[in-house]
Amino acid sequence: MAIVKDYAEVTGVGVANSMSEVSITPELVEYLKKRREDWKTFGKMDSHLYRGWLFREMESSQLSGEAKMLVYAMACIIKSQPRIVQAMKDTPESEQYGGQGVWFAVRNFFDTKCTQYVTKSRKEKKFPVVNIPNTLPGLDILMWCLTSTDEDRTMENLARRPTFTQVHLTEEAQTLAKQGYEYYWTKIIKGTKNDDKVEKPGMNEDFYNTASKDTYRLYMLDKNGRVQEYPSTNTDRSYSSEMVRNYLRNFEVLEVQQGEDLGQRSTTS
Repeated sequence: MAIVKDYAEVTGVGVANSMSEVSITPELVEYLKKRREDWKTFGKMDSHLYRGWLFREMESSQLSGEAKMLVYAMACIIKSQPRIVQAMKDTPESEQYGGQGVWFAVRNFFDTKCTQYVTKSRKEKKFPVVNIPNTLPGLDILMWCLTSTDEDRTMENLARRPTFTQVHLTEEAQTLAKQGYEYYWTKIIKGTKNDDKVEKPGMNEDFYNTASKDTYRLYMLDKNGRVQEYPSTNTDRSYSSEMVRNYLRNFEVLEVQQGEDLGQRSTTS
């Protein structure tokens, strides 16, 4: 008659007997030890962990601060790694932003250190460009504001950027963000070229709920063109929809060259 082991027994006798039948080989010990850093993020990547990975990659490539900003600009505006690489290769030298070799350094970074999707990233050990915007949502929104016309820079259009849900919003503003998030994933993005993708196209409530728990800040430029939190006074206050609209209005008169420190402007003006 077979003996039934009680694995729930308080002394753990059943478990101890079972575990005595196996051993950890030296090879398994070495495997576990070599991947100490991997275990910290295994299966639980979020925007903060992705940001750490991205900046480590940029630093290992010795990108300047200017080049890092161009990486974000390209990823936030174009979004597609293959398109970024090809477009940068095809851009005439006279049209390249090339201060201190920035253009080539950024092109090389996207070409050698990045891929497009998370699934390919796992196989190729390269950073997924699709995730760059959500590592710093405020910077994604800043890049969008700087490259949008006054007519297009509206609350409705901003809400349709998925990163907006990650900003520290009031409940009322987050309601608008969710409407925009759903519109983006059901009306704008109807499919994918990701062959490995297993999720169905459309709004994913779990993804939204995770993103909406973030509390990122918005960014503005000071009179020297440096990126700073908006408003510039230290505050953990969440943004109402009216505060966000005032933020958007700042870009209508953005004149960094004339020395106007827009980050100091009142959020109620």
